[in-house]
Amino acid sequence: MVIHSIPVISYEEIISGDVAPAHVLETLAETGYFYLSDLDKVISPQLFKALQDVSKSFFDSSLESKMEYYIGDSDHHRGYVPVTEQGAYGDESIRTYEAFDIGYEAEPLPPDRSLGFELIGPNRYPARIDGMAATAEAYYAANFTVSRHLLRLIAQGVGEDEEYFDRWITRPASQLRLIHYVPNDVLVNSDDTSMGAHTDYELFTLIHQTSPGLLAYDRPTRTWRNMPVFKNTLLVLGGDMLQFLTGGKVKSLLHRVITTGEERYSFPFFMNLDFETELRVLPKFGASDERITVGHHLLGQLYRDFPYIKERVDSGKWPVDFAIPDRNVFEQL
Repeated sequence: MVIHSIPVISYEEIISGDVAPAHVLETLAETGYFYLSDLDKVISPQLFKALQDVSKSFFDSSLESKMEYYIGDSDHHRGYVPVTEQGAYGDESIRTYEAFDIGYEAEPLPPDRSLGFELIGPNRYPARIDGMAATAEAYYAANFTVSRHLLRLIAQGVGEDEEYFDRWITRPASQLRLIHYVPNDVLVNSDDTSMGAHTDYELFTLIHQTSPGLLAYDRPTRTWRNMPVFKNTLLVLGGDMLQFLTGGKVKSLLHRVITTGEERYSFPFFMNLDFETELRVLPKFGASDERITVGHHLLGQLYRDFPYIKERVDSGKWPVDFAIPDRNVFEQL
C-alpha cells in the first residue's frame, strides 16, 4: 500500500513571514497542489457557511427564475450557467452541475479600448436572494487577498520584487464560480465523470468544496487521485499561466469531477491577470522568445466550454483577432 503525504501550508504563517518565498512554487512544482489552512483571519467559518447558504437558496429556486440571469444574456460572462450549457469534453459521461459565475467588479472598457469580448464588466445578482451579492463579493474579495499574498511569495521566490505582478492586476480576468452538483441516480459507476478532465486556464485556483468528488491526475504514477476535503480550507491548484511563466517547472494540474449522485457544492476562484497582459517566461527559467496573451488563452478555452461563446465567435458578434486553438496545449498527460 502506498501512503501519500498531503502538502499543507498555513496562511497565518504566510502572513507572518514564516513561509520561505520559494516554498509555494516548489510545492506546486512537486505536487501540482497544496492546501491552505488557518484562514480564519481572512475567510471566517461564517463566511464559508454563508456562501453555501446563499448558493443553496439560489440553486433551489425555479429554473425560470434562474434563467433570468442566464450567462448568455450577459456581455461580460456573468450569471447563471444551466446544466444544458455543456462544453466539448470527450470523457464527460453526463453533466450534472449548474453554476453561477462572478468576475472582478468593474465598468466595461471604454469603446476606444474594447473589442467587445474582454469579459470585463459589472456582476449581476438576483435581489430576491437575500445577502447573495454581499456574501459573494465578500468571498471574492477574500480569495483575491489570499491570491495577492501567494503571488507576492511566488514573485520573491523567482528573484523578482514582491510587487512584480501588480502591474497586471488592475482589472484581472479572475473569476469565482458557485457550482452546484445536483443530486441524481443516473450514474452508478465509480469513474463516471460529471466534469471532464481539464486544467485551469489561469495562474492558479483556490477551491473550497463541501464534499469529495474532485480527482487530480498524478503524473508520476499516471493515476487519478481523490482529493480529500478539509473543513474551512482552500485547495490550491497550479494553472496554465503559471506553467507558462515557469517554463514548465510547475505543471498545470489536470483534474476532473466524478459524480457520487449526492448533492455537493464547489467554489473555485480562478486567479488571473488582466485580459490583455502579454507574458513571457520568467528569466529564472531560461531564455525564451515565446509569448502568450492571458485573455486570448482564456477566451480560446471558454470557446470550448460555453456554447454561447462559440456562437458569438463563430457568428462574428465577437470579432476575435486571434486564432482559436483546437486544443489546450497545457492539458497533456
